[in-house]
Amino acid sequence: MPGSLAWAIERFLASPLYNERAEPTRRNYRRVLDQLRQRWGAGLLRDLQPHHVRKIRNEIAATSTTAADIAMGLISALWEFATEQLGLEKLGADPTHGVKRVHKVAREHEPWPPELIERFLARPSLRWAVKLALYTGQRRSDLVKMKWSQFDGEYIEVRQQKTGELLSIPCHRALRAELDSMPRVADTILVGERGASLTGSSLSVMVRKQLREMGVDGYAIHGLRKNAAVALADAGCETMEIAAITGHRTLGMVAHYAKRRDQRRHARSAMDKWEQSGKPENTSGKFAKIRN
Repeated sequence: MPGSLAWAIERFLASPLYNERAEPTRRNYRRVLDQLRQRWGAGLLRDLQPHHVRKIRNEIAATSTTAADIAMGLISALWEFATEQLGLEKLGADPTHGVKRVHKVAREHEPWPPELIERFLARPSLRWAVKLALYTGQRRSDLVKMKWSQFDGEYIEVRQQKTGELLSIPCHRALRAELDSMPRVADTILVGERGASLTGSSLSVMVRKQLREMGVDGYAIHGLRKNAAVALADAGCETMEIAAITGHRTLGMVAHYAKRRDQRRHARSAMDKWEQSGKPENTSGKFAKIRN
């Protein structure tokens, strides 16, 4: 029935919001969406209230707490999708607002203070990893997958593991100088002490270990992703430009398509502004709520 949860799910499954996700994400979403459609699909979206969402959450959590939290996120996404794309403007407030997730939200990664970056870069070990993270704004899983063959001297191409997004990231002049001085001992840019490729987890462990040797706790390699976003924001970059570097998917559908079409241009503009700002490691606190 038009306006029902199943009706919205079927259209969501046919949309780029679903189909342009990475395959593992689509698989996890599909399991939960099928469960929502089969169990509650006949209900009308306009009738969905927070107490219904709590009931759905609790029933799914009886078999999988992770699926319960995914269901909460998907209901919220379906609500926005139905409002913005399916023309159901009178749905009202998102019924998931105020309904707690089953799992507690993990502690947010903090951006590194400038003095900590300077101290870390003064040590030869792992300075390349920190520079790569700081000047590309990518997740650890993408940093360790970057290959020399993806760097043409001006851009680094990245296929984000989490989202499947293909980005062409202009190389900041500070990073370009660093890459020019690095030995190319393997296919990947980052390698371990014995020249072998790293995993995202092993990179995190190595960075955390060195921080502890410096007497510092509470920071991780992922925090540098936020440093990049903060520096871009302080350089005067627009949200679209920042997303073109970091690959965040927090824009509406129209902006999403514009990002795919103009990503390289926006990324070039963003990097130019960053280089001209003279503030590559600004941590003033803007973008403190950027999602991982």
